[in-house]
Amino acid sequence: MKLLHIITDTNIGGAGRLLVAVLKNIDKERFDIAVAVPGGSALIPLIDETGVRVIKTEYGRDKSFEGKYTRELRRIIRAEKPDIVHCHASLSGRIAAWQCGVKVRIMTRHSVFELSKSDKSFPKKQLRGLISNVITTHYIATAEAAKRLLIDMGCDEKKITVIKNGSEKLRELTKTERDDMRDSLGIPRDAFVVGISARLEAYKGHKYLLDALGTIGVNNIYLLVVGDGSEMENLKKQAAALEISDRVIFAGFKLDMAPYYAVMDVGVNCSYGTETTPLAITEAMALGVPSIASDFGGNPDTVTDGYDGVVIPQKDSARLCDAILSLYNDREKLAFLSANAKKSYDEKYSAKIMTEKYEKLYINLFERRRKK
Repeated sequence: MKLLHIITDTNIGGAGRLLVAVLKNIDKERFDIAVAVPGGSALIPLIDETGVRVIKTEYGRDKSFEGKYTRELRRIIRAEKPDIVHCHASLSGRIAAWQCGVKVRIMTRHSVFELSKSDKSFPKKQLRGLISNVITTHYIATAEAAKRLLIDMGCDEKKITVIKNGSEKLRELTKTERDDMRDSLGIPRDAFVVGISARLEAYKGHKYLLDALGTIGVNNIYLLVVGDGSEMENLKKQAAALEISDRVIFAGFKLDMAPYYAVMDVGVNCSYGTETTPLAITEAMALGVPSIASDFGGNPDTVTDGYDGVVIPQKDSARLCDAILSLYNDREKLAFLSANAKKSYDEKYSAKIMTEKYEKLYINLFERRRKK
């Protein structure tokens, strides 16, 4: 069965990391796979490591739709003759696959956002839905929240399958390696470390996490911020204004997250935009790091409050402060959440489990379309 993935990302984000996890675990004897990705994309070396063939495109760099890109993809699809085209949000990809008569045209919804009232109402919803349902034969939602968004956008509910994101289990560090990592970051070995791995953009909610740390008043609680983005300088200024700069470490973007999860006692996802099934949460779960997560998007479907993590209202620094202090003061509760986080990963969020669901869906859709 020939499968063509189309992704437009030039940097490494959640969609790209998800795709790489699938490519690592998919049955390559059953599926003949290629990935169309813009030339120069940071994803290319990671895809190469999976042994999957890369088709470098000239156009479509971080763009869902581009006329020249649509034409380029038509040429690629006609040459490749895939049975399935799986687009990671690419509108050009779905249009090109439809124009080329590909029987199975899949789109994955990787993010969640708030729609305006007009977007969810007649005639915008109906028009968008009509076009999308013609060029797309099936949708994958990476969380129930993503499914609800697709329905609000006019997509046919019968065409939607929810497959929650899974992640590769990262290596576990020894105690010596963990201590050395803390030393290198300037974090005391006995400190309680709160960590966040996310793009430094306003909707990720770092502001509320800094506000929470600023009101805690415990000098042995440190914050490790992993990621980069447009809010870096603003967040550094906020930390300075709160007089907590000595307890906040901005580590920047890191491809290898294992050493950073290793030094965390608890993770935080305080987003109020885009989240479906966050890989940062599931990766941390695999290593026994529970998360305090906002109630936005797919977070409450990923973290079970009081079992493998804590769920709090979004944009609520006071509740976030209370949650951090609760786990700092109750290490038995933290250990309980940690053990269950590992269980949740093993039962629901491994890359292998996720990939098996993708494989089953590909086969079912292919067989169903072939019979038609």
